[in-house]
Parts: sequence; C-alpha cells; structure tokens
Amino acid sequence: MPAEFDLKYGDITVAVSVPEGLRTTVLSPGVGANSAGSGAPLTDPLLALEDSLRNPIGSPPLCEVVRPGDRVVVLVSDITRLWIRTSDFMAPILDHLNRAGVPDSRISICVAMGSHRKMTPDEIRQIVGDMAYERVSVFQHDIDDENGFVYLGKTSRGTPVWVNRRVMEHDRILMTGGIVHHAMAGYGGGRKSVLPGIASRDTIKANHLWVLDPDKVGIRPGVGSAKTLGNPLHEDMVDAAAMVAPDFIVNVVTDSQGWFAGFFSGHWLEAWQAGCKLVDRMYCVPIDHKVDMVIASCGGYPRDISMYQASKSFYNAWMALKPGGTLVLLVEAREGGGGEEFFKWFRYPDIESCYEALKSDFTVAGYLAFLTRYIASVVRTVIVTDMDSNLVRTMGVIPAPTVREAVETGLSWAGHDPEILVMPEAGITLPILHGETP
Repeated sequence: MPAEFDLKYGDITVAVSVPEGLRTTVLSPGVGANSAGSGAPLTDPLLALEDSLRNPIGSPPLCEVVRPGDRVVVLVSDITRLWIRTSDFMAPILDHLNRAGVPDSRISICVAMGSHRKMTPDEIRQIVGDMAYERVSVFQHDIDDENGFVYLGKTSRGTPVWVNRRVMEHDRILMTGGIVHHAMAGYGGGRKSVLPGIASRDTIKANHLWVLDPDKVGIRPGVGSAKTLGNPLHEDMVDAAAMVAPDFIVNVVTDSQGWFAGFFSGHWLEAWQAGCKLVDRMYCVPIDHKVDMVIASCGGYPRDISMYQASKSFYNAWMALKPGGTLVLLVEAREGGGGEEFFKWFRYPDIESCYEALKSDFTVAGYLAFLTRYIASVVRTVIVTDMDSNLVRTMGVIPAPTVREAVETGLSWAGHDPEILVMPEAGITLPILHGETP
C-alpha cells in the first residue's frame, strides 16, 4: 500500500500519496522541557508575564529599572507581526510601570517598523490593544523623516548607526517582540527592535548587505536560521543595539497554534538569548543525514499566504536536502508574491544579475526572492500553487496543477530508491544535522 499523508494547503487539507516501498519519514516540530516554559501553552499567561517582570533574566526587576517620573518608550512590532499578540500583554506592562511610579502621561509607544509601510490608526489599535491605545501616546517610526534621526557612531563592521531621535529622547527604552527562527538574522526579536526597528534606511541597507556572499553569488557563510555565532548580520545588529542600550526587554515565544509558550524579560540580550533556546527546543528537529527528496507544506494559511511568506518553508526544506535534491512544496499563495516588489526581482534574466542588483539596492523582499531563486538553482523544485504558472516559472521552479503530478515529477528527478522526508509544517520546522549546534 502507498504511504498516505494529509498536508495543509491554504484553508484545506490535501492527500499526498507516496508509492509503496520508498523510504519515507515524517519530520515535524516537537516539544522539549524548559524551565521557563515547556513549549506547551502557558496555563496563565498574565501570571507568567508578571513573574518574568519581577524575576527577569540578567537584570533587576522592571520596577527597579525605571524611576518614578521617568519618560518611558515601549517599542512594539508592526502589523506584520500580529502573531506576537502584543495587544494581550501591553496593558499589563503599562499597569506594572504605573505601580513603579511612571504614569501613563509619561509613557509612549513607538511602532518600530523599520522600512515597512506606515500603519493606519485601526492597525495601530489592533497591534497594541484598545486599552493601551486609549491610555498612552503612540507614534510610528518614520524612516523618511530626514530630521528624525540621531547618529550614534559606527558598528565594528562599519555600519553607520542612525536611530529614531524621538525614541532616544526618553529616559528609559523598553523593547517588546517575538522570537522565531529567521533566515537572515538567525532569530527574530531582541536586537531587531533597534535594527531595523528604529533605524534609518541607510543603516538598514548597510546592515542587511551582510547576508550576501561578497565573493560569489550566494549567501554569506554564517548567515541562516538558528545561526548567531559568526553571523555578521546578527553581530552587526547587536553592536547597534548596544549603542542604544535598551533598559529592558519583554519577548515572547509562541507555539505552532499561536499560544504563548514563554515570556522572556530582562536584559535586552541575555533574556532574548534564553528565548532563542526555547525556540530551538520547540522547532529544531534533528536529522541523521540529508535526503534525496522533501515533500513539504508551509503549514497552510497564513504561512502560505504568499511566496514572500513561503520563503521560510523553501529555506527549511532546503536544509534537509542533499545538493541536487528534489523539493515538492505546497504553497497556495492567495496573495501572490506578497507585494509587487517580490516578483520584480525575477525580471532579471539570471541569478547573477539579480545578485548584482540586490547588492546595489538591497531590500528584504528582494533578498527573499533571491533566496528562493538561489535554492531553486541548487535543488530541483516543483510547487503546487494557485498562482499563474507562467509567473511561477520565472522563479526557476516548475508549477504542477495537482499534488499527484507534483510528486510524480519530483520522483522522476529523485532517481532510484530515493529517501524522502515529509514536512507537514515546513514553515516552522528547522532540520538540524546531528552534531550541528543551532
């Protein structure tokens, strides 16, 4: 009998069949024990938050960090990071500051959105929650305000650090955010609230260029998910954040369903690093060796809402493949590329010219398009998607109208007796070879 698997595609589940006799293994994220949170949903998130504020990592409690009457600014992520659920914990943080002697009139919230578009008032309310929105002043980082930045110096790698002047005028800076694996910076959250969060466009571009290999078309060594040691992008971000010297951080880790799995509060670097360890225990999955073929789903909506979002699944599946291996990926992409800019980067006739253009005018969307194109150049890729097949081909991948045809095409490439991994949640599952430390 063939092996049968149910994989998510948009809002539905589709059946995938692998011929009988082929070596097939399912790779899914697990849950590991952790003193700060088991990886399972917290039974009382607000109690866990309060405990983390009173017993932080590498820092005095928040009530001792701030002084009565301080001007405090709280950095929050934008609408693209709603999964952090900032609205669920912002008001309790404000209450905690109030009890420490800082009234609402002395607190501001800054949407640290880097180079992302401006948020509407309704979106800002959605981000911070109705109560917080009504209580304190909220402003957005404006990357186009030429007079809105202050220069702090250069990082050890020469990146000029220009950050939001209004933020720096406060007595205390509190960062919030969420920690996930990140294909460029190793992990999201933490220092990213500063760079790119409140940085200038020139600072962001100079920092992000560290992901590209300077000597050949490709990704710079050290860059990738779960990589911080020797990752120049991450290390540059840390340098910039140290110049800002945030006073306190509250970062969250969520489970695969979006529930809080842990709060990590305290020193802006140490607490974040502790949260990264939980992310690894939850979402890194060890493998003995790389395989011939991966059949993957992003995990359905919203992880496959666009090719931009699906880039993480491309990357994670690639981590399990041998050079020249075969990838079959299910990605509905109801919102296409995820913005006009994504597919603009496929107009270049080859990956070399795309690489040169990215070096000249780096954008995150451009890099994720380049990453997708690069992966398709080193492993053979067929995708099942609702997108126009001609547009899909510009990515260097082969479109397939059905899952059955996609698997058949993949098997025709994979050779005799291929070893296959099935990844039902490729968007959050990071394969790690035994012996490698994230």
